[in-house]
Amino acid sequence: MRPELKDLQPCVNTVFSAHTAAGIITLQLEKISELPRGGLPESLPTPLSLVFAGPAEPILGDAQYYLDHPVLGRQLWYLSAFSEAPFLPVLSAVPPAPGKQQYQVLFA
Repeated sequence: MRPELKDLQPCVNTVFSAHTAAGIITLQLEKISELPRGGLPESLPTPLSLVFAGPAEPILGDAQYYLDHPVLGRQLWYLSAFSEAPFLPVLSAVPPAPGKQQYQVLFA
């Protein structure tokens, strides 16, 4: 399911539980950004970037994970880890908290 911005905004600063090979990892949704449409037809949704923070270890590999959330339920999203700057740093960058690993989910 591709969520809409209006559904995700209330979830900023809330916790998602990621199901991983290392067990359940808690991720906090830190920021949501609408990305440039880049000439997309109006019939297609605006691209979104979600930035999460999680523990420094283990670092999750770039892959699909089931994420559970009390409002959104279970979602299957592709997480990409980053440490310096995400895919679109100007739009998505959030300074990482010490001892945290950041992840990004993109909806194009």
